[in-house]
Amino acid sequence: MLLCLIVSLIDRLAFAATSLESKDNNYFLSIRMPNVTPQRVDELICTAAKLDPRESYIVRFTPHASKASAHHMMLYGCRSPASFSPSWICNQNQTPSGPSHDAVCLEDTKHIVFAWALDAPEKALPEGVGLRVSGDTGINYLVVQLHYAKAFPPGVTDNSGYTLEMTNSRPPQQVGYLVLGNWGVIPPQKYEFYLDSFCEFPLNDTVYPIAYRTHSHNLGVVTSGYRIRAGLWVEIGRNSPQLPQAFYKVSNPGMNIRPGDVLASRCVMNSVSRDKDTIIGPRNHDEMCNFYIMYTTYQQRNLEDIMCFQKSNSDTSRDVFPPDSGSLDGIPGADKVKKKFRTAASLG
Repeated sequence: MLLCLIVSLIDRLAFAATSLESKDNNYFLSIRMPNVTPQRVDELICTAAKLDPRESYIVRFTPHASKASAHHMMLYGCRSPASFSPSWICNQNQTPSGPSHDAVCLEDTKHIVFAWALDAPEKALPEGVGLRVSGDTGINYLVVQLHYAKAFPPGVTDNSGYTLEMTNSRPPQQVGYLVLGNWGVIPPQKYEFYLDSFCEFPLNDTVYPIAYRTHSHNLGVVTSGYRIRAGLWVEIGRNSPQLPQAFYKVSNPGMNIRPGDVLASRCVMNSVSRDKDTIIGPRNHDEMCNFYIMYTTYQQRNLEDIMCFQKSNSDTSRDVFPPDSGSLDGIPGADKVKKKFRTAASLG
């Protein structure tokens, strides 16, 4: 009886994803929330879909969500999801004693597949590039984790999610992620508080950044990322996390990152609207400082996410960064960001 129940749940999970063959041998996979009703502010809900076991590559990500109801929507890869229910609360991934009942993945590793926030558009990867899943990657399931902005009234449901364009044909290059960020505390009443991170590139290969994404919550004014080689700083990207948090093209197309390079990121935070410390944490009233680098590589081994997180600082490395590292100049939509923080200052 128990075995039959488990098989039934797995079958139901597999049907959460709908794939349609297309004439160019690519196919589409849709992973959507099964008409969920979030019960509280900042609730994180997950749903999962089982993948074709053959090695596959994602070549396009199309989000279906709105900033009116969602703070952000992550797409993770798991060997096995934390639950085989159609949806579940997934506020964390691990506890010191092992997987928790509200985890994303059953194991201790969840792979970044994509991230969306603030009505960002779809992302198509360049020709000849794909993000590898299935096969021997350890990514047998994809999990959508949606951070809801508010509780829904009774009877109101949500079916946000992603549609993915995929192929079983191996492209010449695959996609990997490198994320710089911070943990710690942001003090109140600061017009400019810097969160800086430095990381020596840990791979023995040359990789090619093709896109970047900035992520903060309400206090992030601008985030920038750089490659440092022989003392020379080259901008990877710079944008405001108050604008659509898409994966934007890098500032210097064709650039590479190779062994010996150092990567750096800076988030400029404006906390004049707060009268207490703000912690780095998952809730919307908390903060985050993340700079995502989407890169490509000709290497055909399985890739692991590279994470470089450091404790927050104040102004200790202020003079090390380029003068425009905290500037909104040249960023489309910067006037909206400046207006937001002028309003925050007047309220603070």
